[in-house]
Formats: sequence, structure tokens, C-alpha cells
Amino acid sequence: MTVNMRPEHALAASRRGSWGVGRDYYRVRTNSGQVFDLYYDRAPKKAGDRKGAWFLYREMSESQEEE
Repeated sequence: MTVNMRPEHALAASRRGSWGVGRDYYRVRTNSGQVFDLYYDRAPKKAGDRKGAWFLYREMSESQEEE
């Protein structure tokens, strides 16, 4: 994989995968104090669709926030 990539792109790909592969996870807190885990799935669902999609993974309770 890294033979055909610039070093900075190879580093990013080693951390999060290549285009269309993998997920990026985020933890967000709303203004009201709720905490949610979201992820962006980079895998396209159709051949003509080159975008991924966002998903709400879960709402965190106060005890889970420490994880």
C-alpha cells in the first residue's frame, strides 16, 4: 500500500484505513449535557455513491463517560 503513496498519506492510511474502508468515531456533548458516540462510516453503500454516512452509535450514561 505505501509504495504508491506520499509519506503523509501513508501515515494517515495506516491510522484510519484507505478511502472506503473503516470508521471514525467521535464523542460529542450537547448543550443540554447529553453525551453521544457517533461514527462516520467511510464505506460507500453503492458503487456510484462515493460518500460515507454518519451514524448515531449510542447515548452515553454518566458512568460510561469515564471509559
